[in-house]
Amino acid sequence: MKPILIKVGAFADNQITIIERCDPYFNTPFHFHPECELVFVMESNGKRIVGDSIESFDVGDMVFLGPHIPHVWYNDESYHKNNDQLKARSVVIYFPKDIFGDKFYGLPETKSLSDLFHRAQRGMKILGPTYDILKEQILSLPKKEGLERIISLLSILKVLAETKDVQYLASTGYSHAFNAKDNHKIDEVFKYVMGNFSKEISLQDVASITNLSPQSFCRFFKNRTKKSFVQFLNEVRIGHACKRLTEEDWSIAEIAYSCGFKNLSNFNRFFKEIVGKTPKEYKNELRLKEA
Repeated sequence: MKPILIKVGAFADNQITIIERCDPYFNTPFHFHPECELVFVMESNGKRIVGDSIESFDVGDMVFLGPHIPHVWYNDESYHKNNDQLKARSVVIYFPKDIFGDKFYGLPETKSLSDLFHRAQRGMKILGPTYDILKEQILSLPKKEGLERIISLLSILKVLAETKDVQYLASTGYSHAFNAKDNHKIDEVFKYVMGNFSKEISLQDVASITNLSPQSFCRFFKNRTKKSFVQFLNEVRIGHACKRLTEEDWSIAEIAYSCGFKNLSNFNRFFKEIVGKTPKEYKNELRLKEA
């Protein structure tokens, strides 16, 4: 994927940067940076892309990212319609991986932190009891200063290093290449798909965004994302279908058509390929969990 290199801040003095966002919608483009990032979404929903992972996110989404992994949180289309009742709120913590220095990470006692940063290169979604522990610590961190802030960050990293309550996001061995001249193209394609996946989208539609022919666009997209555009589009649509199966009491056919599929058989086939179970099985499992 073709992210933009973003300079988070002046990290020459090994600073910890904490940003409390409250906007009509998340507006950062698909990007990467050398700093580690811990994100806690307090309000809003949409689609999250980390490396080659595409998932829906909702209130409470908590993700830890290692250096240089491309990522973005896109809000659902309803956030872009001047709805004053919808807000995108989050706490985001940035810090350089080497914040404590090479000698610190060379200690036997800190090997687990070095392992954590390596694993976080795929992105980690935080789950279970660890989520409950870190939620409180993350929300209290903006109020802390000086040495107390550093100690709190170390406490958070210790929990992350020791837990197994994580879901890795990008696939094993995920890698990406960068080319500054077309950094913005993939972001524009992503935004277009997020806003129009419920409609018919042709290769000509998305190719025109990048000023490429459909054939050249297919090569361009596959080289950067390691998947075809059709596969990406289906993953976005199925991700939205999973959300609707969770939230709305629609029939499976209604959900399929609302997510851009023209017939139910294609929807069922792609759903099972991507999710590993049929829509009916997925919906039944949700009901069992709620019972």
